[in-house]
Amino acid sequence: MTFDLLFARRWPKSSLTKDVARIDVASYCQAYQCLKEEAPKRPTGRPYLGGRSGYPTTEGKTNRREEHFAIAMVNAQEGWDLPDGTRFELLDYQVPLKATRADREIGKIDMFGLTEHGRAVLVELKVIGHSGGPSDPPPVALLEGLRYAAIVEANLPRIAKEIRDTFGREMVLERPDIVVLGEADWWSRWLTSDRAFKSVLEEKSQEISNVLGLSIIFASLPNAKVQYGQRSRAPRLIGLSQIEYQNSLPKSALQKSSEMGAEPKKHEALLQGVWWNYAKSFSKGDLDVQSAPGRPPVVSVSKPYLNLMLPSDERMASEIEAEIAATDRHRHFRSFRSSQAMAQSVFGAFKAAGQLELLSQIPAQCGRSAFGNVSQETALSMEVDVQTLNEPRPTQLDVCLERDDYRVAVECKFSESEFGICSRVKPQKSETPLCDGTYTRQQNRQTRCALTEVGVSYWDHIPDLFDWSDKQDLSPCPLLPTYQIVRNVLAAVTNIDGNVDPSNGHAVFVYDGRNPRYKVGGAADVQIRQAASACRVPGLIRRVTWQEIVRICLDSESLIWLAEVMEEKHGIFP
Repeated sequence: MTFDLLFARRWPKSSLTKDVARIDVASYCQAYQCLKEEAPKRPTGRPYLGGRSGYPTTEGKTNRREEHFAIAMVNAQEGWDLPDGTRFELLDYQVPLKATRADREIGKIDMFGLTEHGRAVLVELKVIGHSGGPSDPPPVALLEGLRYAAIVEANLPRIAKEIRDTFGREMVLERPDIVVLGEADWWSRWLTSDRAFKSVLEEKSQEISNVLGLSIIFASLPNAKVQYGQRSRAPRLIGLSQIEYQNSLPKSALQKSSEMGAEPKKHEALLQGVWWNYAKSFSKGDLDVQSAPGRPPVVSVSKPYLNLMLPSDERMASEIEAEIAATDRHRHFRSFRSSQAMAQSVFGAFKAAGQLELLSQIPAQCGRSAFGNVSQETALSMEVDVQTLNEPRPTQLDVCLERDDYRVAVECKFSESEFGICSRVKPQKSETPLCDGTYTRQQNRQTRCALTEVGVSYWDHIPDLFDWSDKQDLSPCPLLPTYQIVRNVLAAVTNIDGNVDPSNGHAVFVYDGRNPRYKVGGAADVQIRQAASACRVPGLIRRVTWQEIVRICLDSESLIWLAEVMEEKHGIFP
């Protein structure tokens, strides 16, 4: 028995239904196992994942429409639902599987994703060709998916390590799922020729799925159009909503959705337990008299430094404590919830230890370096006022990394439930809101934005970086839920002359990987994905967890103490 069956490409349209009906499921499953046993293995130094820039290798309109489509989907950083309600993300595109040039029949995985539970998802993408042709028929797409799944399964440990090192994610060593994803027009051209074809294809796929123990899913992209990219301009998808599946959503997915509401309460209970256990080591008078179980521990007004995580080394401890002036401390700095106290402890420790270059090794969830090229020449500052956006009250960056005119704006979150929204839609004491949440001329303004009206320059730059026009009404205003995210992006790439250059910086958002609000589908996750999906510059918005930062501490003798205290005080460990 060989695996040749999985490479069959001749599926005449005139006999498509009959040919699919004649598929011998046992033989194809045996071919899968055979290919898995003889699968190519890429040599060391030739990774499967990572290294893609988010830009195409071709200019303008080409016959590689499928490639532009895949790049645009990965760049969108969307979260998608599988038919059972499981969420998954697309991490990479054009994933190579060849080990040598002789592996001519071995192609590339169009898109590689990961479910919220760490299972690999291989997406075989089919679109209408640039010339208008229908591309390969569905059976070819199915066999391509099976080929790729067999090869990935044969290399699971190696790929899992690359996922860990490149994206900071954990992948389970299980057989991957297959999604055949086609444009709506592609599906219609193949399914209208014979009404029986769809049911026969699904029946055979289900049988293969049952034998192999993997999911084979057929899905459609309705109304999505690709805007071709160039080497300096990323391709964009226009009109993309949600993936539509051939089968209806099972009841298990509805049950899962109802259970998501309990996750924040579980996270809160976890934090409270860890915090109060850690607080037992404090002396009498170290905690605020109002601190009580059910509320987070709060250190005494006279001893705010006790909320910092400090080493035994007096010099380092002193430098960390001095990193933020007392006048710049947030209102709730003394609370164990304080993301500012955590940021000061963590980033201050890297600086005091002389280990800033370690930040370069921390992967963002998009596969890029979270903090970019950081070296000993990089300047790290905290609570930095941004002077380039004409704000009456300047944005303050939690952490700012600067080197050679490149700025990394870091926003740190911990137990927060969401990113900050535009304050102009909130009532100011007894006054009515200054905006109703739409980007329209209202309340006798000359401009569509209340911020623009007072001279703030956000909307001078937003159209250069996001798919949001300042020349038309927008309802709701896209800046309403993405306000804090977009503001940090602008702070990173707007220079002192008021010009935007996305090659001169990026924004990083740090959060607790356990916080359900920042997981796929959570409230904060939805906010950042809305900004990222509209962002025209791949890598301008990056995400990383505190857990990933702690992991890199284990590589430095002068920072191991920080990893230990992060676990003891907040339960955060790699």
